[in-house]
This record gives sequence, structure tokens and C-alpha cells, in this order.
Amino acid sequence: MSGYIIPKSVENDFTAFTKQYNDFANGSLDALAFKTIRVPFGIYEQREPNTYMVRVKLGGGVITPKQLLTLSNLSEQYANSILHVTTRGGVQLHYVQFKDFLPIVKALHDAGLTGRGGGGNTVRNITADPYAGIAKDEVFDITPHVLALTSKMLERKDSYSLPRKYKIAFSGSSADRGGATFVDVGFIAKIKDGKRGFSVFTAGGMGAKSQVAHPFLEFLDESEIFLFSQAVKEVFDEKGNRKNKHAARLRFLFEELGEEEFRELVNAKIAKIKNEGNCQIELKELPEIAPIKSGIPTLNAEEQLWWDRYIYAQKQEGYFCAKIPLSLGDLSAAKAKELALKLDEIAFSRDVLRFGSDQNIYIRNLNAKELVSLYPLLKEISPLVTKSAVIGDSVVCTGAATCQLGITIPRGAIKAIESRLVKDGVSLDELKGFKIHMSGCPNSCGRHAVADLGFFGKVLREGSNPYPAYNILAGARIGENITRFGKKIADISAYHLPSFTSELLQFWIEIKKDYESFADWIDNGGEEKISKLAEKYSEVSPFDEDKNPYYDYSAKEIFSLKGRGAGECSAGMYDLIEADKKALIAALKAELSDVNLTNIRLLAARMLLIARGEEARSEKEVLEAFKTHFIKTGLISADFEPLLEGKASKGVVNLANAVIELYGTMDNSLKFAAENTPKIQAKTENNAKNADKFKDYRGVACPMNFVKTKMDLSQMKSGEVLEILLDDGAPIDNVPRSVASEGHAVLEQTKQENHWIVRIRKK
Repeated sequence: MSGYIIPKSVENDFTAFTKQYNDFANGSLDALAFKTIRVPFGIYEQREPNTYMVRVKLGGGVITPKQLLTLSNLSEQYANSILHVTTRGGVQLHYVQFKDFLPIVKALHDAGLTGRGGGGNTVRNITADPYAGIAKDEVFDITPHVLALTSKMLERKDSYSLPRKYKIAFSGSSADRGGATFVDVGFIAKIKDGKRGFSVFTAGGMGAKSQVAHPFLEFLDESEIFLFSQAVKEVFDEKGNRKNKHAARLRFLFEELGEEEFRELVNAKIAKIKNEGNCQIELKELPEIAPIKSGIPTLNAEEQLWWDRYIYAQKQEGYFCAKIPLSLGDLSAAKAKELALKLDEIAFSRDVLRFGSDQNIYIRNLNAKELVSLYPLLKEISPLVTKSAVIGDSVVCTGAATCQLGITIPRGAIKAIESRLVKDGVSLDELKGFKIHMSGCPNSCGRHAVADLGFFGKVLREGSNPYPAYNILAGARIGENITRFGKKIADISAYHLPSFTSELLQFWIEIKKDYESFADWIDNGGEEKISKLAEKYSEVSPFDEDKNPYYDYSAKEIFSLKGRGAGECSAGMYDLIEADKKALIAALKAELSDVNLTNIRLLAARMLLIARGEEARSEKEVLEAFKTHFIKTGLISADFEPLLEGKASKGVVNLANAVIELYGTMDNSLKFAAENTPKIQAKTENNAKNADKFKDYRGVACPMNFVKTKMDLSQMKSGEVLEILLDDGAPIDNVPRSVASEGHAVLEQTKQENHWIVRIRKK
């Protein structure tokens, strides 16, 4: 079988990308401008400077053995010889070099694959049930719909410049194994009056303010899946929040508009698109597999255990599917190559491979004898094949190991948990079906909100020392009209996480016979039990007594947020700031003794330092850093400077209140109101002269108007004046502020009817 179709428009985009790549390489294109171009091609910079990740789309996880062979070769030639399966069923190549971008993208396109829309504010990889086409409970196979919609969305220019990412999912049954009930647009297969179609959900998503998707239609004909997806996308494109990325997802727009207005807008778009035409999709049905009479060969004890854990009997008589659990979603390129060649040999024309959103591989449409013959190779591909499914089903993101957004390193933590479970002799096979998911930050790449037991990274502090920690969520339910996310119950240090998890799971094994599910237990006393258990593990030793809790798992250095940019891990920074703010407010309410006044001064001075990339530990370092970043910059009045010297006095109460007030003006990019106001200089004869460069950026949307302005300034000499024209609204609100934040002087802003003239002097 073949997957989605790469349209001519994507090939044209690659031609343009090649030119832009060369422009950046020779210095004629700014780094920020190139970032806005490469990310929608699925190319991200990793935490290690000058290394990149390339994300490849696999619609519904569909991949052929020949495509797997191509990815394996690319990983060996250009990456780290590992294929990383993502939590949207795609593939990532890590540690790619800049010089290799073009040959990688070219080879992907030659193989019928692309990274277009793999990142940025785009239509992302469409997910689906990995058992699509073979599940006994499915209404019909949704694979053709996933592939057709992927192809159609790839050809649309408006799929690559949305306010934020746009996610679509399909499920073949109400069990919702594809995740349709918690994405932007979700489809669950239905048959009504003999016609195939879908119940439709919209405006869901995980991350900041996670939201279960809202039911929109009880039945949509299968021919209209693009029509509906495009209509919602156009409403999102026009009405979504482009100014604040933290409030830009579709679920926030739904909340802002309300269900009634949202429905009206979507229905109006449906009518418009129908009138315009070109809204049909071509569904190519997959060939059916004829049933066969095939028994299961005699298995030894080891093979039987594997069969019981990981083999699924398909709806097609005589055929089976094997799940290959991958540790951390990683697959050796060399072993992937062996698997691709073997599958091509024994099942040349069959649909035999899917990658799942659980970061595992599914080998399908094989008879029992063919599957058993693969077992030795499967053990080489993943040692988890011989272990309990609860370990194989664990889902984690890369976290701070490579991701610039990561706070903690869940890949190290999950290995520590696995080791502790084995050490404690936990009966893991009794936990079959139990899901443990972990993310390194609130962004939900590890899908922590839809697990039985979920964790996401945060920062806690013992005294002046931060340490890695996790929020605990539990009790998610997934299914049509029953989906709910795990309840956020408590937090715990990363150091104690293995002990906590082991004790909790041992307790659950003892009592699980009394409950329908883990979620039922959570609703009937389990939440309180977890809270008390977390409290048992709530404390860590002071830094001077034991430094182990201050290292993250697999990390070689003491845990720190210093040097990480505001946009990279602001969630972790907020954790630290909020912890100090809470302690500061408590101190202000207590008796103002000499000891407490000293504590108030320390907390007030330390509270916002992390927003400046500082993580001073001693009191002297804290006070000096505060003076540098807040007193000398004018963010806090110089009248408070004497309070930083000598014995603390009652005046530090006013200092504390000033710091808390300043924090109240901080936005999501960790900038304060005083910094966000452009320093506009009075008009003089000197700056009223003709500009050195003039550009008209009316009609250019944010953020490209700023990107273009920045490129203009990068080509000018210090002191030269750039004059630009900007539209009213978001452009005039954002561009001058962004320019000023980079140190340039905004000389003048003048309103002219429906646009603005802005004059900027390069620093």
C-alpha cells in the first residue's frame, strides 16, 4: 500500500526552502527569519547548539517497509542512527547538522514522505488508532480517510501559517484509541441509515489549560471530513489569537467566542467552502485480506509469554498483529533496516506496519507462523519484548535531554521507575493495560493527561536550591462522550518518584479486584490515598547534607534553569517564582523579627532573578544580582538600594511589595510592562530627516512584519534610520515593542488614517 500523496505545492515549497537555506548560509537571511521557514518543514534546533531534529509525518502512523528502510538509511548517514517514534505516530531524526537539511528533505520526498507541517503553527500529523483496519470493534477502517485528509491538507497554503498548531485525529470505534476526543478536530466512525460517516468533536487539546473536545455533530458524511476540517481551520486562522501564543490554541478561541458563536462561524465557513468548490476528497479503499485457516504453532514458555502480552487477534480470520514496545520510543536504525527487509520479504504487498501514538510499532496482517518466525529479531529490536506490557506501554517525551522547552528529563526518570519496580518484585503482568505517561514540562508531549498515572515536570525549591520535580495526575478516562483528563493531585521530587510509584502500584495490585478500573478507584478514595502517599515523599534533604535530589536522572550536573531562555522553559521559571512569592507573602504576614526581615529581603531580591537567567545561591550573590538586574535597570526604584546593605530594616516590607507589584506586570515572555513600552523619543530636527531605508509592511501579518523589520535593521549601520509603514491593531502593538526590546530606538509613531508611520534608529 502507499501512504499520503505529496502535492506539487509541497515540492514548490521545497524549491523555495532551498533558496532560503542558501540565503541563510551566505548571510543574506536573518536567523530568526530562517527559523520561521525551517520549523514548518519539521526542522527544530535541539538544546545542544547547532544540532537539529527533523520530524517526519506519517499519516495515521502508516509506513511501508521501503519507507522504513529510507528512514533507517537517513538516520545512519545524517543523524544519530536512531529513529525516534513520536507521540503522534511520526518519526524524528536527531542530531542532524545544518549542512544536511537539503539532502534529507529531498530523500524524504523521493520516498513519499515529508516533514512539511511537522512543526510550527501548522496542520500537524493526523493521528489514528494503530489497529485501524484490523480491530474487532471498529465500525469501518478509517485509514483511507486519514491518508486522504493528510494529502488534502498538505496542498493547502493556509495549512502553514495558523495562530498555533492544529491537530486532527480519527478513531474507528467509541473506544477512541486514536484520541479524537481531545484534539482540535476529532472523528469517530459511525454508520447511519447505511451510510458511513463520523461523530465529530472539536476544540480539545492538552497542555496549558487542557480541555476535552466538545461534541459538534452526531453524524457527518465521510465525504465531508475535509469540508469540516477546513471550515474550522479557517475560523481558527481568522479569529485565533496571534498576539499571545499562550492563548492561541483553538480551545481558547472556543472559550472566548462561546459554543453558539463558534458554531455559527464554522457553519458559515462550510457554506462558503461548498460554494467555492474543491472540497471533495478521494478515498482509496485498502484491499481486503481474505481469511485463512491458520493455527498457532507450538510455542515454548518464553514465546507463549510474549504472545499473551503483545499479540492481538485481528478481525480477519487467521491473521494477527504484534506490538513491538520501544524503550522511550527509540528504534535502532540498523535493526529497523533488518525489520524492513524481512517484512518486505515475507509480506511484500500487505499493509504490515504502523507506528502508534504510544511510541510503539505494530506489525500486522501476518499469520501466526510468520509472526513467530520474527520473534528472535523482535527481541533484538527491543528488549522490552520480553518484559511486562506495563513497561512497554510507558510513554515519555525527550524532555530536557534535547528539547528546548523541557524542564526535567522523563527519559531518565522512567528508567529509574522501571528499575525500582523490578527491584521491588512488583507483579507487573497484573498491571497489563495500565498506562504510565511522562512529560518534561506542561506541554503534554508525553500525553500525561490521558494516562492512568501521569507526571509532568516542574521545579521545587529547598531553601535556596531548586530541584527537579513532577506534578502527579491520575485517573484519566478515554472514550466517546466519557473522556476526562487525569486529576492533578500533588507534586513530588524526581528523586522520590521511583519509590512513590512502586509503593502506589503495589497497593493498586492488592485492591484492583474491587474496582472496575483505576479511574474508578481514584473517584472512590484513591485521590486521597495518592495525596497522602505523595506527602510521605514530600521532603528532600538540604543541599549540604545530600546532593542527590538536586540531580535529575541521567544528568551529570546539578539541576538548574540558569541560561535557559524565557521561551524555552517559562513554565519552570514560573514554578520557582511562584514558590518564592508564596513564601514571601507568608513572611510578610508573620511577625517582623530581625530574622524574618532578613528572610523577606532575601525572598524579595531572589523572587524574579530567574526571569533574568540568574540563579544565585548565597544571600550576597542574590542581593548583588538583584541590584544589577532590577535597581540599575530602573525596574525597581533606586530608593530601595540602601536596604540591600547591612542589617535588614522594616523598609524591606515596601521593597517586597514593589517586587510583587512588578511581578504583576510580567507577561508570558517574562518581560515586565516597563520593558514592553517602547522608549519613543521626542521628534527633533535630527530624527525628522529622511530615513536611510523605507519599507511598506502594510498587509504583512505578525510575526512576519517584525521578522522583515529585523532583517532590514540587520543590513543597516548603527545610527541609521529605518522608516516602516504598519497596519493598525496587532502590527503597531507588537512591532515597535519587539524592536525596542532588542535595543533599537523607536523615534516616532505617527497615525495616518488606517496605518502608522514608524521610525527606528538602529542601535
